[in-house]
Amino acid sequence: MSNPTRTILVDIELRLKKVGVPSPRFDAESLMAFSLGIERKRLGLQQEITSDQLRILESLVEKRLRRVPLQHILGEQGFRRIVLNVGPGVFIPRPETELLVESAIRYLNELASKPKIVFDLCAGSGAIALSIACEVQNCEVIALEKSREAFVYLEKNLQANSEKIIENNSSVKLVNADISSNLDILNSYLTKVDAIVSNPPYIPDKMIPREPEVKDFEPGMALFGGPDGLNVVREVLNISDSFLKSRGFIGIEHADVQGSSVEETGVPYLIKQTNSYSKIEDRRDLNGVSRYTVAIKN
Repeated sequence: MSNPTRTILVDIELRLKKVGVPSPRFDAESLMAFSLGIERKRLGLQQEITSDQLRILESLVEKRLRRVPLQHILGEQGFRRIVLNVGPGVFIPRPETELLVESAIRYLNELASKPKIVFDLCAGSGAIALSIACEVQNCEVIALEKSREAFVYLEKNLQANSEKIIENNSSVKLVNADISSNLDILNSYLTKVDAIVSNPPYIPDKMIPREPEVKDFEPGMALFGGPDGLNVVREVLNISDSFLKSRGFIGIEHADVQGSSVEETGVPYLIKQTNSYSKIEDRRDLNGVSRYTVAIKN
């Protein structure tokens, strides 16, 4: 029996669209390419698939129809210049975070100091820490992550990218710790850190995410940040007060409604209230949505 690739892709796309998958064509192509063990861009060369291949593909499609994240099915997520292992228990990196990383990298590349020291707080899969270590030379990155489940992925991703990091004369140290706990093990870095970057949990506890992929599959520890969503942001600022050097950089991702400099629910407001920073700037993503705040330590 013939199984034309084009016909199957159209069918999968329609089924995914019917259940509300936001990118049905991309997901259909990604699932088929993964099941065939080829790159997505090479699907056009595949005229037909076998019945065995179709059965494998269908098992993947059934997962996506249940709104299991595409990244969990594929086991990976691209981020800037690296590919990260992801799955249940670790937050899936978003493209928006790449802009926060870009701001940090630009700052670090302008510094004359060697080595440059960076903290990634709430490191998750290591998207921020590993990108910086792979793109900034002579950089020492310390990545802190509380969740043991997420830390397993962090270790895998460091191992997978270790060659790039070594070639860049950089290093990454992993610390499995809650940033609100005693961090005496890092006392040697007090007032010596050039940049602190964080994508912390920032959703208010009572707010339920709309997307099933987020609500049902992302770890709550990586999503929820207390009654107003800013408890962990406050902890990040506490750490920065002790570890960030004068003229050091801080960058914190936040929700689109947390970009105010005059309301208590705004990250720029919290930074301003410390009286420890200048050049406080809230920045937007490519869709024009308030996304992260940067500042320079006095």
